[in-house]
Amino acid sequence: VKRRSIFVFVSATLAMIVPAPGRFVYGLILIILLNFLMLLGNVANSIVKKFDLRELQSTVIFTFILCGTIFFRQLMIFLNPEVVLTLGFVMYLTPVSCVVIGYLFNNAEDAFKHRIKFSFTHSLTFSVYALLIFIIRDIFGYGTFTYFGSNFQIVEKVLFPEDSLRVLSFIASVPGVLILSSVILFFHIMSRNKLNIIKNTDSIKEEKEEGKK
Repeated sequence: VKRRSIFVFVSATLAMIVPAPGRFVYGLILIILLNFLMLLGNVANSIVKKFDLRELQSTVIFTFILCGTIFFRQLMIFLNPEVVLTLGFVMYLTPVSCVVIGYLFNNAEDAFKHRIKFSFTHSLTFSVYALLIFIIRDIFGYGTFTYFGSNFQIVEKVLFPEDSLRVLSFIASVPGVLILSSVILFFHIMSRNKLNIIKNTDSIKEEKEEGKK
């Protein structure tokens, strides 16, 4: 599972985060789309299971995800066309991340509640990881913080002058986001390993105490 989770983070990063503009608002839109598609994928799995359409499982799931992406894109055109124009084809790369996360961790035979809990545990973990990258790129790469204001319009708040960001502006580039995502992923893996060591140590102590009794 650990190896698969690392593979998911790397694959989803390459598919969705690296090609995307390094602004927080665009990352937020992509993350909302990702989790929306994850929900649709689980609904499609349930339909496959209920109507015994295992032979058409891939077709049904891909159809739901593609239709969901088109619907979400049309909704964004209505709310803020600038977002769609800026993201461009990146919105159609988000389903790739959704499929990678969903297929590696989901089992169509499990109950709907179990699949939802299991898949969203991983998608939300990736969401935090992705949003952290976007917010770091926005603040330190461009010296700004972007968010949605009234009428869903993008607001850009300047935090640092451009002259003070000449060195850190590298973060806003494609090589910069690759390095940044690798560093964050490294610390994520290290923290998970430490937590697992602590849990294993506590369980061993509990077993020893029970053995003494």
